[in-house]
Amino acid sequence: MTTPAFLLTALLLLLSGIGAAQISWPAGQVLPSFPRPAPVQDLVVLGGSAGLEGDELYLFSSLKGIVNHTQPRIFAYEGNDGGEGRYTWLESLGLDYVEHSDPWALMDKYHGEVAGLIVYDPEQLHTVNLATMLAGERGAVIASPRLAERLGAAPYRLPVLEDLRGRFSSKLAVYETLYEQHWQDKDRRLLVGISPTIIKSAIREYAVALALPTVWLDPEVAEESELLDKFLGSMAPDGHYLGWWPEEAPGITRASSFGIPTIPSDFSSNLTVHGGFDRTIRIKPAPPVPALENKIYVAFILSDGDNLQFVEHALRKIWSDPGRGSVPLGWTVSPAMRDAMPGALNYYYDSATDNDNLISGPSGLGYIYPNFYPDGERLAEYVRRTEAYNRSTGLRVTTVWNTITGGVDARAGKTYARYAPSLLGLTAQNTGGPLSIYRDSLPVKPLTCNYCWDEENMGRHIAQASEGWDGKEPRFLIIQSQPWKGATPTTFRRVADELGPEYRVVRPDHLFLLLREQHGLAVPGAE
Repeated sequence: MTTPAFLLTALLLLLSGIGAAQISWPAGQVLPSFPRPAPVQDLVVLGGSAGLEGDELYLFSSLKGIVNHTQPRIFAYEGNDGGEGRYTWLESLGLDYVEHSDPWALMDKYHGEVAGLIVYDPEQLHTVNLATMLAGERGAVIASPRLAERLGAAPYRLPVLEDLRGRFSSKLAVYETLYEQHWQDKDRRLLVGISPTIIKSAIREYAVALALPTVWLDPEVAEESELLDKFLGSMAPDGHYLGWWPEEAPGITRASSFGIPTIPSDFSSNLTVHGGFDRTIRIKPAPPVPALENKIYVAFILSDGDNLQFVEHALRKIWSDPGRGSVPLGWTVSPAMRDAMPGALNYYYDSATDNDNLISGPSGLGYIYPNFYPDGERLAEYVRRTEAYNRSTGLRVTTVWNTITGGVDARAGKTYARYAPSLLGLTAQNTGGPLSIYRDSLPVKPLTCNYCWDEENMGRHIAQASEGWDGKEPRFLIIQSQPWKGATPTTFRRVADELGPEYRVVRPDHLFLLLREQHGLAVPGAE
């Protein structure tokens, strides 16, 4: 009896000291932990100037998932010259690398670890998402018919394990087959949502590595909506939707109505590597709180840190801005980084200044609209899990979104107050609304601007919110800026420099501590 090549490879890896199948995913852990990355990574560029065809991106992303399932050994840079840089995270995480100018060199090196090919149907491109799960299940790579010919010949000689051509008449038929023939056999803690036309690589490697069910269903299309509800309604109680949606608000609303948080991550490109570091987070202690005075206190927040691709790419670049540390600033990150990117979270803490305050992106452990949750117990469980992750990651402030402009209703506010006792405060999206205090313990402060974008915009909102202040008591303003139009720490510093002596710019955690002092609220402990 002939032993399959991938089993022989696993045996050789064991004998060489590289353990096979060491991914750990215990109950209560949102995302799996991968084995420790190899100290020397094979670095390849899959974006920018690489010039690869779309089917090659599917191929090399799946190869990376299969190889990194055993031990992360391939790191891909998928940005361009304006991104965080191809060596940045490798150097920040203490990993060495060998750079390959041609990704096919990795196929030459690792094809012995590949069991075969899953061939997708170019006429029904959503078969790529089905192939993504099947590739992970069978230790295979995703191949177009064109590439299957090359991979079936010498030197690779990879057999076709499954050919999806001609089997499906529509997009919906692909995902109905996934649901009816595969979904019930999964533990249903994760469902991946990515477009096969937009996401050719990126988080696809992670989906392959974990053999995750992968779909692209639109809640605003009737037939797709019905099938999507079947997936969401049968997920594990602690399940999460990973990736992104055709449109933000309909997707988050639908998932929230089933009690399923979304972890935005579709363009995350190295989660198999990032997920292999120690999950113990080195939390940086907060500096002393300034004395409460009759001032207008302003806190700045940079939004969108709930998105794993943002903290991996754009935030890493913004973090290098020379103005960082010159002004107090709240940086939103995801509590799920404890599982997905613990080394990166430790990098941010280790390099933070006293003016850098890491806080939680919306609305805790995954992006939800809390007001839309189906029942109180499901929301309470979400908040309890958020509290556990916030404590272990040092996040004391959470930005809560209930649609782009919504406030926090009484049910949600009381739930956070009861089940997240370490929180100093919540922000809310109902710009300019009144302060709410729930259960006499948790302040919820609406933002002064929920999505500012430049200096003029921020300055105008501060001026408008300061009108009528008579200097006889403190006033508290929170400016949240979105990062996609060039806002950096230098931008916030320039805004701060234009403020008069009646203003004091503080960290978001300090603003809530001062607000608590003004209102006579006890300060919760972090432990």
